[in-house]
Amino acid sequence: MLSRINFSGLLIILLISCKSSDEKSSFAMFKLSGRAQGTTYTIQVYDSILNFNQNEIDSILLDFDKDLSTYRNNSLVSRINSNSFTDSVIEVQSYFGQMLLFSDSLYELSNGYFDPSIKPIMDLWGIGSNNASVPSDNEINNTLKNVGFKNKGHFKYSLSEAQIELIKLNPNFQLDFNAIAQGYSVDVLMKFLKDRGHRNVYIELGGEIKLSGFKSNHRKWRIGIEKPSESNDTRNQIVQKSIDLTNAAIATSGNYRKYFEEDGQRYAHTINPKTGKQNRHKLLSATVISSSCAYADALATYFMVIGMEAAKDFLSEDKGRGTEAYLIYSEDGILNSFSTSQ
Repeated sequence: MLSRINFSGLLIILLISCKSSDEKSSFAMFKLSGRAQGTTYTIQVYDSILNFNQNEIDSILLDFDKDLSTYRNNSLVSRINSNSFTDSVIEVQSYFGQMLLFSDSLYELSNGYFDPSIKPIMDLWGIGSNNASVPSDNEINNTLKNVGFKNKGHFKYSLSEAQIELIKLNPNFQLDFNAIAQGYSVDVLMKFLKDRGHRNVYIELGGEIKLSGFKSNHRKWRIGIEKPSESNDTRNQIVQKSIDLTNAAIATSGNYRKYFEEDGQRYAHTINPKTGKQNRHKLLSATVISSSCAYADALATYFMVIGMEAAKDFLSEDKGRGTEAYLIYSEDGILNSFSTSQ
């Protein structure tokens, strides 16, 4: 499953706002945008003054990459993924430490379908690169020998109050938190802005979104979910459903845009970590709403692995967590949808 390609086109941002005559004239909409984590981010704050600057945002995201970016050779996760790494001690409150513990809980929650050690399989398929291709069964089986987050022969860690001791036993074992890292970074940014006193906030990074309070005219933020299309062209997006939200996070994952074709067969960029292959099912996109963007991000990816019926079963058992979802699927060539709010 785990490494998720950026599906930022699957959520269409509908930020139309207007001022009412009775609205405080001291309030205004501030907007910042930039690049991070191989994609873009946008922050909107509705307030009387901006209590942070863009350099502070970029600094947070840079520190995040120093721990978790698999594209930086000197990041903490890249050093751990190197064949020469054996053991280390890290802080529990570090970005890496938080992602490790959160991934552990998600691994258990998903019965192992959310596995942060799937990186060798993703690399074997060439997922996210221009050289994606279908590996042989023999290549998959050999690579799966290095996958398994809870396999004590690969990797283990021990937890104290403030530190985590990491021990790597298999030099080919690798971690990749890309399926939740962007969502988690959005959570981190939202906490930072709230600590600075902002209450009306919109944050989007790579398509992962978190919202707080309201935009102008005391209206909720409106987010559009894209209608699945056979085209890779993001210029012709059509809104399947719009949702008005506040104080929530929303993430979408899909398999209808990011794919490659080989020998007439289409392959999406979502891999089952137990088989090293792709599950064939009718689910086209999964949108998850939660209080945590990291959790929404993880579940959206997880649902795209297990498919429509299994996702519905999970949601029926997960109501206590306050999770909502909107699933789009194809049945006999016809688009249908399922919503927990129905």
